[in-house]
Amino acid sequence: MTENSIKIRPTLTEMEIGDTCYFPVRKMKSVRAQASELGVILDRKYKTRTNRQDRTISVTRTA
Repeated sequence: MTENSIKIRPTLTEMEIGDTCYFPVRKMKSVRAQASELGVILDRKYKTRTNRQDRTISVTRTA
């Protein structure tokens, strides 16, 4: 079983203010950790939201 997966760190690094990206909910722990870490390193703010129905986690760059 092969699956094309989006790399978390490069995706978050390339985001502009107002951009939103989506990841599978099974990557929730990694996505939140990367968003927190990159926020501090790059002086940015990210907001995460979990959608249980769609089984996704969204990340929005807010600053």
